[in-house]
Amino acid sequence: MHDNDNASGKSAYYDCNIQAGFYNLAGINLAHHTYAIAEKDGRRYAMPCFGSFALSEHERGHTGVRYPEELWSPTVLWSRPQGKTLRANLSVALGMAQFSILQQYDWTIDEWDEYWRLNPSLNGYSVSCWAGLVYGITGVCHQACNRILWSTLQGAFIFSPVNWPPSLSASYWVYGFHGKDANAAAILAAALVVKAILGEKADDAALIKSHELARNVMRHHIGHQLNNHTAGEARAHEVRGMLDHLPDELKVSDPAMIDEIVRHDRIFSDSKGTADNRLYRTANDAYHDEYAGFVNAEFQTLLSQFRQFMPPATFERLFPDAADNRNYTLIERRLMPPNYLRHREGEHD
Repeated sequence: MHDNDNASGKSAYYDCNIQAGFYNLAGINLAHHTYAIAEKDGRRYAMPCFGSFALSEHERGHTGVRYPEELWSPTVLWSRPQGKTLRANLSVALGMAQFSILQQYDWTIDEWDEYWRLNPSLNGYSVSCWAGLVYGITGVCHQACNRILWSTLQGAFIFSPVNWPPSLSASYWVYGFHGKDANAAAILAAALVVKAILGEKADDAALIKSHELARNVMRHHIGHQLNNHTAGEARAHEVRGMLDHLPDELKVSDPAMIDEIVRHDRIFSDSKGTADNRLYRTANDAYHDEYAGFVNAEFQTLLSQFRQFMPPATFERLFPDAADNRNYTLIERRLMPPNYLRHREGEHD
């Protein structure tokens, strides 16, 4: 089991309990929305990860609610349960959710409900809970929630337990557990940990510089990713690595089939990259329906190709909830920020 308390008792760093959950998103395809809830001194703080949250069935109109849900070690194969409740640091959790060293604490459950009551057009929408991800381009709600769970560690963040709804199989293939290139998030997470440990002794100027560095690294990575025409070769290496790490009985033995899997993944990645470039520069939501529909359709096409070129047992291990020819919704249109020019800079007002 996951244990992040020191040998002499519960560390002062770990000042809250954190749990995570998910609910079903409407539609014919498999899709789930994830979120995290932290509790400290009798107050519960919600981190809704672009969307909403629910602690019980039908709360806020959501169905298929699984909360609190088991958390898992971050490995595709042989993952192990880590418990439903973990000790964490509240300021780090909120800072990662807001992707800011100057985190706000007006994120209690009651305050979210009041916010949505006063802003009915934004009901069930939480663009400010973005965890440094540009939605659809570098990750979705699954990766945002998993970055927030970094608050359960003081370092080596990629080993933190993850929230694992059935549809994570799809988003993991595209974004990994924590989003594309998590270096920027790790910089901010480290600064948040330092701030939490040092308290008033922390060097505010240095922390702000870390915050600015994290934002700059994020912008640089996304710009490089969208404009790097050799990125396909790195992706091909990544896909071959995922296939190579399968157990022997699940390996794709025919080199020609491996080449086909890599080729079709490259087609999807290139098509998505073109759509990402356009989305990244939009100042309104006129393109959102087209983007979400296109990327989801392209991903379904990719899965149909994988079903042909992977042995059934291999496909089922990688995409267990699509083994019966169901499809996933990779991009949830309702969670897309209306203005990507502002979203990519962390401006949410």
